[in-house]
Amino acid sequence: MSILATIAGMAPDQARLRSRIDVLTRQVSTGQVGQVHGDLGPQTWRAIDLRGDIGRREAYLVAAGSALGRMAVAQEALGRLETLAKDMAAEAMRARTLGAVALEPLARTARSVLEEAAALMNTRHSGDPLFAGSHLARDPVPNAAGIATGPMATAIGAAVATLGASDANAVLAATAAAATAPATTPFDPWLETDGIAEQRRALLVADGERVVWGVLPNENQDGQVALAWGRELLRGLATLAALTPASQAQGAEYDALLRGVSDGLVGASRALALERGALGLAEQRVESARDRHKDLLVVIRAQLGAVEEVDLAAVTAALRQTEVRLSASYETTAMVARLSLAAILR
Repeated sequence: MSILATIAGMAPDQARLRSRIDVLTRQVSTGQVGQVHGDLGPQTWRAIDLRGDIGRREAYLVAAGSALGRMAVAQEALGRLETLAKDMAAEAMRARTLGAVALEPLARTARSVLEEAAALMNTRHSGDPLFAGSHLARDPVPNAAGIATGPMATAIGAAVATLGASDANAVLAATAAAATAPATTPFDPWLETDGIAEQRRALLVADGERVVWGVLPNENQDGQVALAWGRELLRGLATLAALTPASQAQGAEYDALLRGVSDGLVGASRALALERGALGLAEQRVESARDRHKDLLVVIRAQLGAVEEVDLAAVTAALRQTEVRLSASYETTAMVARLSLAAILR
């Protein structure tokens, strides 16, 4: 009975060794300490925290990459708009000295550039309009394709036609009103209704760190709405497109009108340069945050690996040792059983 008790007493140890071999075999094959968090013992909550941190930083990385793509496209569009504003300001000044010969080409070019500028303000990336503020379903310039014949252009054309009966300052004031009035503004009511209250697009690049990068065509960096770069650009181009030989015949008033339009376009180009500069700074902040997350992810993943992953060399050695111990235990059991059988047969 003592021999049978000995054999029975060895069975639990053998069961524990087999269970240990199963665990070690799984660890060798997967490289992981366990299949569920509970297998990590006291390190469970640390692993959960590290995985949560990894997930959060990966989400920030994805958002940063997407935003940087939008910013790059926005920079390109703003650069083109700035070039158009500068070039047309120069063309308006050149027309003052060239006289009637420059009138028709100037008006034709202004009409073409007006349509291009409106289309650029509706630039999209991944389906989202870049200059529409928080409204991602509507373009900031609803009728970009027909802007040359739309309400603003029509009202500006009527104002330009009064040159002579009205002086250049009155005409410029009327064109400014046409670009601002709710009935004739070229911008979507969403932007114009909220005005300064409309928020520029922003990106959360880290916990508690928000980067504002959005650009609005009807509001400058300083919050100016009436003289916003988009409004001044479209207004000036529509004014040049509305010029006729009758306008040019007004002499000094025509010259003053061209000078006023040129000044407005120069102001628009300067405001665009400021927008591009602010956007560039935002890009740098987002890139810096993205790189910081990348670097920290390397560290955090290493920390998680130290918790969840096994030392394959050590685990392989432990597996072999455990297999040897189990084999020895089986041999001992067999030997005891043989001795017991021999004692019975005697």
